[in-house]
Amino acid sequence: MTLGATLRSFRKAKGLTLTELATQAHSHEGNLSRIERDAAKPSLDLLYRLADSLNVSVNELFQVSEVSRSGDGQSHLNANFIQLAPSDRSLLVDFSNLLQKSRSRSE
Repeated sequence: MTLGATLRSFRKAKGLTLTELATQAHSHEGNLSRIERDAAKPSLDLLYRLADSLNVSVNELFQVSEVSRSGDGQSHLNANFIQLAPSDRSLLVDFSNLLQKSRSRSE
């Protein structure tokens, strides 16, 4: 997944329109549209404002972009995980561990 697609994924997961995100990040809707379509690259300053508006770190944006290139749904899982409350993240990790233990026992 490209950086633009990752930004779009986070924006949609937050339920924001391009206009709403542009307002929050002090940018323009057209500029964000070009970035999401990978027709333009955000400045570092804008990237930080976008990450702040989406309540994620710039590092998380790049991690999701990199991991998602495998095409196995990992990016969607990562994007959702990052946006969970810490207590919900913990529950999901516990559930994942239980699934892994269950799988190990059945093999």
